[in-house]
Amino acid sequence: MGEIMKIKIFFLLLSVTFQAFTANLSDYVPYEYKVLFTNPECKLYEYEAPVYSNDGTLLRAKPKNVYCKKSDFELNSNKEKSPHFQIKKLIADPEVKSLFLAFLSFSNEEVAHEICGAIQRNVAVTFVIDSKSEKRPSSRKWLDFISECRPQKLGAGESYNKPVTLFRGNKDGIGYAHNKVIIAKYDDPNKVKLVYGSGNMSSGTILHHENWHFVTTSTKTFLSQSHACLEKAIIEAGNSRRKYKKNFSSCRENISTPEEDDIKMMVVPTDGEVAMHNLTGNFLGAKQVRVAAHRFTHPELVEAMVEAQKRGTRVQFVADDDIYWTGVRKKRTGSNMYMEFINTMKVIRAGVETRYMQSNQNHRLLHHNKFIVYTMEDGEGAVHTGAGNFTKAAFIKNMENYYFITIPEVVEAFKKQFDHMFGELATTYEKMPATYTMP
Repeated sequence: MGEIMKIKIFFLLLSVTFQAFTANLSDYVPYEYKVLFTNPECKLYEYEAPVYSNDGTLLRAKPKNVYCKKSDFELNSNKEKSPHFQIKKLIADPEVKSLFLAFLSFSNEEVAHEICGAIQRNVAVTFVIDSKSEKRPSSRKWLDFISECRPQKLGAGESYNKPVTLFRGNKDGIGYAHNKVIIAKYDDPNKVKLVYGSGNMSSGTILHHENWHFVTTSTKTFLSQSHACLEKAIIEAGNSRRKYKKNFSSCRENISTPEEDDIKMMVVPTDGEVAMHNLTGNFLGAKQVRVAAHRFTHPELVEAMVEAQKRGTRVQFVADDDIYWTGVRKKRTGSNMYMEFINTMKVIRAGVETRYMQSNQNHRLLHHNKFIVYTMEDGEGAVHTGAGNFTKAAFIKNMENYYFITIPEVVEAFKKQFDHMFGELATTYEKMPATYTMP
């Protein structure tokens, strides 16, 4: 029995709901799975004065297509293969009849205007963001904008669909409403499109370094029906940890379709322990593990990386450079804390190959990926990815949606992307700037 199969059994035995192995997602009609990485094209930004690296090399600029500014938006906004373009295309699709969107934040003006256009076509829209934006006019600007949009004309027999905007999280045991998901339903009752990944509805569609998944599938799949449960739980119980867990679990338990063999969704706060066990458990039996992270505080992941490296597994790590700068500056940089630098030093001392994406936290444009790619001894592969960072809160109390995927073409896409980041975009410690200077 292959190593991935062993780990799958391990995962399912831990799961709240046991499902026998049955169909793959691709066995259903319709089926299309696209993974898109933002990979922004950005100008070369040169330093105003000479800057030297840790090994004494003269640096004249930040790495091209890694360090970006908001002025790079226009260059990237109309790239057909970008998540930004595909999200707008989905919202504008005349066959879409309803849209559910849940994100930590919403500041994307172009997407807001597309959503307003959908509402004017009488598409039923529900948009949920984190409650910390409720009392910040600048943070809720575009949510308020779409809340004022109205259908322009109705078809025969159509009901009037007023947009629904909601704030969730940060109450009664729930942390951030940190989900990242779009559920699009079509005139065809058998068809649904699921969009999920690492990015918020902000520059995360275009100038951050992110991964986005666009999955067209049947409403009969377990994956689709479990997303319907996710939508229900966020709307009905997104302000109480206890109620959320009960709401989602009871809904999922009533799904009669067996869970697909090649993709599993895990949600927090319901499945956090299962998700972390699965994440660390897959280090066992792996010959190579590739880790990409924005935040890096969870001790179980740090330990799994260290122990795997000691066993002879090749472990590679691409981190946002704000983690590096917390160490140089001895203080918080962006969202990253000094302990994340300490954790990174632990894995480096264990032999983990580590490089940094030199992003632009001054413009809040980040390496915001959070994924792990496993290559097992028998050659099989798997990916852990989703909304949550590698923090304790993301596996205990935030509202998150994670995915464990063994679909070969998805695994291969993540391998290729990681190798592109590690080999062409990210910077070794020796070549990192020794002083905190921005162009």
